[in-house]
Amino acid sequence: MTNKHTIIVLISLIVIVGSVGYSILNMASLPVLQFSWPGNQFNYLSVMTDKTVNVCNDSPLPASFSKYSFTIIYGGKELGTYITGNGAFAPHTSGQVYGKFDSDADSVSALFFSFFDTANGGTEVTRINMEKLHIRTKLDSTILWVMPYSITNDYSGSEFLNMINTKLSCK
Repeated sequence: MTNKHTIIVLISLIVIVGSVGYSILNMASLPVLQFSWPGNQFNYLSVMTDKTVNVCNDSPLPASFSKYSFTIIYGGKELGTYITGNGAFAPHTSGQVYGKFDSDADSVSALFFSFFDTANGGTEVTRINMEKLHIRTKLDSTILWVMPYSITNDYSGSEFLNMINTKLSCK
């Protein structure tokens, strides 16, 4: 007959290996996640009113995260951050996560965002230098549900527009 301690140790090892394996698979699938604005119609002013972001997991592995956010920065100063809740996506699936925009000064952000949209539309706004616009995205998750793990990317304003308005590859 097998010793009770041996059975307990084997079960514990299976649980530990399974948990570590799941975390490693999640870390591998997170960089593959794609994000887009509903209808591929992103403009900076819509950040203040729209509440969802489309997510696509085009990897063969499941992916989950605790938060996706992007911070809009102009001239080194943060104008605000759009923050979503958590999401979990099976392989080759897509869905939506809900979020909201947070800023210390909504009226200032709205003014800048309308200038950005006008400049992106081809009309020159003399006081706005679009080269000073940067977006920082951050995807937060955890390893073993305890240790924080983040993926951060920096984009120029036009790079971010191209990325967030790209059609997702999930069917």
